[in-house]
Amino acid sequence: MSFFSGFLAANSTQQRRRISGLFLVLTFGFGLIQVWACRYELSPDSMDYLDIAREVAAGHWAAVANGYWGTLNSVLLAPLFRFHPSPERELLLAHSEGIVVSLFAFFAFRFFLNSVLDTISLHTDAGKGVESGSLPEWSLCLLGYSLFLWSSLTIIGVAIIGNDLLVTAFVYSAAALLLRLRRESGLLSFLAFGSLLGVGYWAKAIMFPISLVFLAVLIFRVPRWKQNLCCVLAFAVVAAPLLFALSVPRGRFTFGDSGMLNYSSMVNPGGPVIDWQGDPIASGVPKHPTRRITVNPSIYEFNGPVQGTYPPSYDPSYWNEGRRASFSLFSQLRVLLHHVPPVAELFLVTQPSLTAGFLFLLFWSSGGFLGGLSRHWELLTISLSFVALYMLVHFEPRFVGAFVVFIWLSAFLSLRLPANRDSQRIAGFSIIALVIAMLLSFASDTGKKIVNGCPESTQSQLEMAHQLALPPDTPIAIVGYGNFSYWAHFAKLRIVADIRSPDDFWLLPGDQRRRLYDVFRRTGAEWIIGQPPSTLANLLDAGWKRVGKTTYYCYSLQ
Repeated sequence: MSFFSGFLAANSTQQRRRISGLFLVLTFGFGLIQVWACRYELSPDSMDYLDIAREVAAGHWAAVANGYWGTLNSVLLAPLFRFHPSPERELLLAHSEGIVVSLFAFFAFRFFLNSVLDTISLHTDAGKGVESGSLPEWSLCLLGYSLFLWSSLTIIGVAIIGNDLLVTAFVYSAAALLLRLRRESGLLSFLAFGSLLGVGYWAKAIMFPISLVFLAVLIFRVPRWKQNLCCVLAFAVVAAPLLFALSVPRGRFTFGDSGMLNYSSMVNPGGPVIDWQGDPIASGVPKHPTRRITVNPSIYEFNGPVQGTYPPSYDPSYWNEGRRASFSLFSQLRVLLHHVPPVAELFLVTQPSLTAGFLFLLFWSSGGFLGGLSRHWELLTISLSFVALYMLVHFEPRFVGAFVVFIWLSAFLSLRLPANRDSQRIAGFSIIALVIAMLLSFASDTGKKIVNGCPESTQSQLEMAHQLALPPDTPIAIVGYGNFSYWAHFAKLRIVADIRSPDDFWLLPGDQRRRLYDVFRRTGAEWIIGQPPSTLANLLDAGWKRVGKTTYYCYSLQ
């Protein structure tokens, strides 16, 4: 404890600065190591974000109005493509942008945590003389930044190319302003709050309904109608260009179709998002779906107006236009119950030291926990609303990183400990032990990434892109899954047709397979590329050539 007494200054401002500086170094250090260890990692979603960034870099700003993907992070990535980097450098630079975003999120969180601590200080000063109090401020600082690291490094991941970490930065900033607007009446602060929510919507469509929850909480908590009206107008002005860009071409109001499409596919009535053809009947009537041109095996063609390496996943909202979602109580309960175990695991199991530390302090506390929770109803309302929205459709931990922080921090803030020196000392020791255990788990996870690398490595696909050596923008057909064909993105090729059941194709008799070549040729494809099973590679028709030393083979349709 003497070490921490020496590290922490008597002045609370100095305490905050020193703890903040320590965790800033940890955020940058862990993030840098994670990015380097996972520099070859890519996912289907990440490929689409990079495709959008490539389109924006080429001056095609219409790509920003994507009906499925939030595009703000792609706009931030776009300058990297102006330098036409090699695929390896493209991946490294795109991952490195995650470090910049993590630092942005760190300073947004620091703004939020300072706002929380300032609010607690005001309540503490007003309640002097009571027999119980909250945790020491320095311990809340340590805990808060540890929760931030857990969210950023483990739940979301700095090395993931996507918008989830960027969303947390806007959420932290918005929550900080919401707390400060309780005691500030300046119009500029309200305008900043509304504008910030509007920019957050550009990062991810889910921020639109969540912004409405933020605004509703503000109006209820701070009843200043003039300032609140200006705040709502600021949000509307910033969000309006994207709303119009999405709604006008479709002839209907939409703030983004990802929620509706996922609800229709995963909840009710069902059916795939990729290559949806109108089944089941209750899902709607397709207006311009991908075109199924053969059956058994099914060949889909999509050589149309949508750009990207793999158009069906680049903008699923275009190919699913006409789709409907419908409510079924049974289906909704099934999905909701399906998501209860992963949510419980995220909050209670993934960081056992956090759960154990909280339970110890809860039993040690002097009561009044539920009353303490009620004082943080704003953060809890927003957080639980966000988690519930995802549980209704599709839940992944990375979606709710910031709100996990809010819920756990609210729980610790609600603890009321006896206001004596021994209790504060025991609480301090408990938080220090908890934080050390969390930091050790971060170090362990980072070490595993260094030793084992990340699971979605694309090194073999980078080699495939180099060996293929086709001109950029060459239209190709693939035997396999286009959204996992990262080599096509690296080689800047355009997939215009595919067979998503590769075994059905490779096992066909040679004469039937040759008939399909003419079908592929009519799609505009110039090459067929696939990865046959090793047992069949030597039995392919004449014309198939192995791509360098890779396991891929190509067939010219020219």
